[in-house]
Amino acid sequence: MSRKLIIVGAGEFAMIAYEYFTHDSDFEVCAFSVEKEYLENTTLYDLPIVELESIETTYPPADYEVFVAIPASQLNRLRTRLYEVVKSKGYTCASYISSRAFVWHNAQIGENCFIFENNTVQPFVSIGNNVILWSG
Repeated sequence: MSRKLIIVGAGEFAMIAYEYFTHDSDFEVCAFSVEKEYLENTTLYDLPIVELESIETTYPPADYEVFVAIPASQLNRLRTRLYEVVKSKGYTCASYISSRAFVWHNAQIGENCFIFENNTVQPFVSIGNNVILWSG
């Protein structure tokens, strides 16, 4: 059974996250979300884009997980702020680990992490929350 996911963001990294979560995970992306002032379109990939400020009214935290798909804007401050917003609403943040990444069995990986293909996470490594490991 797939887990339901909301992606926060509607830019390039959100589209990349959609592709990876859709084709290489057990998540079903159900919607995108952005802050009201940045809501320019109503759909992306034929899925709704909803206001972050009221996301929990349509997508309750008990039924959906969230991934904050914001790149390293403002030295990660924007992604951190939005991560804290969704956590304050009661959401669990999903992480994506590529099926083509090597992650040692005792590595610890936090929430809202995105690990692209061709990464190696070695024994005893601890990766905190809200981390992106790009390839190459």
